Amino acid sequence: MRKVLPYQDAYRPSLEPGQAVLERDYRLLTPLFGGGVNPKYADPVSTVRATSLKGQLRFWWRAARAGGLSLEAMREREAGLFGSAAGEGGQASLLQVEVERLDPGEEKHPFYLEAGRSFPKNRPEVAPAYVAFPLQSNKQDPNNYPVRTGVRFRLRLRYPQALGEEIEAALWAWERFGGLGGRTRRGFGAVWPEGVSPPTEQTLKAEWARYVRPGEAPKGVPSLSGAKWRVVERSWREVVERYQKFRQSRNPGQQSNRPGRSHWPEPDAIRVILGRSAAKHRQPLLQPPVLKFPRAQFGLPIIVHFKDTDDPSTRIVPAAEGVERLASPLLFRPLAERRSVVLILQTLRTPPGGVKLEGGKEVNTQLTKEEARRIAPLRGEPDPLQAFLDQL
Repeated sequence: MRKVLPYQDAYRPSLEPGQAVLERDYRLLTPLFGGGVNPKYADPVSTVRATSLKGQLRFWWRAARAGGLSLEAMREREAGLFGSAAGEGGQASLLQVEVERLDPGEEKHPFYLEAGRSFPKNRPEVAPAYVAFPLQSNKQDPNNYPVRTGVRFRLRLRYPQALGEEIEAALWAWERFGGLGGRTRRGFGAVWPEGVSPPTEQTLKAEWARYVRPGEAPKGVPSLSGAKWRVVERSWREVVERYQKFRQSRNPGQQSNRPGRSHWPEPDAIRVILGRSAAKHRQPLLQPPVLKFPRAQFGLPIIVHFKDTDDPSTRIVPAAEGVERLASPLLFRPLAERRSVVLILQTLRTPPGGVKLEGGKEVNTQLTKEEARRIAPLRGEPDPLQAFLDQL
């Protein structure tokens, strides 16, 4: 009987003249959040899907290489690399992406329920609660969802040699700033090539100069050109802790487990704009009050839930019809166990049409320097993302 060879030896396409192959093995540094067919679950069979990975490379190619291009020129180059739909000319992709699973990893739960308790507890060694909150059970969904850890895979790219610089730039940006699955902008699904040393701030600057095309990107395209970033000698969890402390900066409460009122203007601004407040919160902390919503620049929507029933819980959402969210310009993820990169993409800070409170009240997200001086966590910096970056 004829011996059937394994896939990679028997059925691998022959290399055509002028074609290049790039092959690397990867491991996940942080848990994989979702990414499968079922929402919030990683697929145990096709843990890393070639189509999803190709979508990541497409996004990071734009971020790295769209500087100085018109929208039409960017789309033309992008279609030549990654293909386009029939309605956009029906161009086939020149990039072939193959993924070979090396280790499927294992499922772990960031949250669990103790007997007699209704609120889930966090396993911080799996994933920090502050960024893993969509995986915890709530009144609408009783499930505590798992993540997948320990995943390893082999990536094989095939492309014309003439496109090598563009493919390498996309891969470089994805390896350092992107990931797999959901919530990659908060560090989940961070990948790293095996056998490669993580960059320092100095080496990343040199790589940046090589791969990022300078110039303004088309409007609405998130770009590395003009972006701001830092490499910090902190773990992913340490960066998350600092992010949580920054975004939830509060006055001390009367009890250690009950923090006081927020240093940020949004809670009092909502009370003033909607004309409702609990009696003990009727007087805004900032006088005169700052009726602005700077934390909307971290991404939308924002769910505002007050524990006091007289305070008006609401959501901060895009104002335009049909627009439901705005991806955060702020990204952080690990490069190694105790080294992380924090990046502010050059992109829109507010969605087209602006921002509103759910129900129709339009609001402003941009602060003046005078207003920023009055908001403790900003330390006088009117750009809240820059203020976070500065304080790392």
